[in-house]
Amino acid sequence: MVRPARVFLFVTLGLLGGCTTVPVAPSVMALPGSGKSLEQFHADDAVCRQWATQQEQATAAVAGQSYGSGMRQRWYDMAYMQCMYAKGNQIPGVVVGSPPPPPPGGQAPPAGPPATQAP
Repeated sequence: MVRPARVFLFVTLGLLGGCTTVPVAPSVMALPGSGKSLEQFHADDAVCRQWATQQEQATAAVAGQSYGSGMRQRWYDMAYMQCMYAKGNQIPGVVVGSPPPPPPGGQAPPAGPPATQAP
């Protein structure tokens, strides 16, 4: 005989497992790149939202449904930021072109590749 408490537990867990939400929007900020119009930025945003949704769904399918909505939002946000950055938009907190600090007690590496001389 099946105990009512056990049935309640399985039904509750089954219902809670179906409560994971699918991300519908990024929870990170992106800004237009230098020289981009607002229209170009909105077009990039629409493309990147679609791409992020596809990437998040593919990752969730491979990883299984054991991950909650927080992890799925993180996957979505990472894909969205990668897409927006690749399209030339700005992601606050991402520093571009800063060289690493010199090693302790050593000299800084040269600023660029060595100059070549034309024959």
